[in-house]
Amino acid sequence: MSLNFKTRRGAKIIIDGTKIRRKDQIFALFAAALDFKPEYIANLDALYDALGERGGQVFVIIKKGGILKLRLGKFYDILLDVLRSGKAKILIL
Repeated sequence: MSLNFKTRRGAKIIIDGTKIRRKDQIFALFAAALDFKPEYIANLDALYDALGERGGQVFVIIKKGGILKLRLGKFYDILLDVLRSGKAKILIL
């Protein structure tokens, strides 16, 4: 799917747009990286709540963002809004 790993101060998540094809893969990726059960982060509201628990200590790198946007459509834009409002730091490559 994509790489993810935890740092001492937060979580760093790398999303590879060439490997993600569905929304549920995004939620599973965040659940694993943020140490939540997969069923806990199953929608955007739950993702926002999980980000809030990290207090801005989530770093997201999106590789091949254009491909990811094509595959996820409008969900991609909403995901970015949720990440930003949840205080995640985002880098899109």
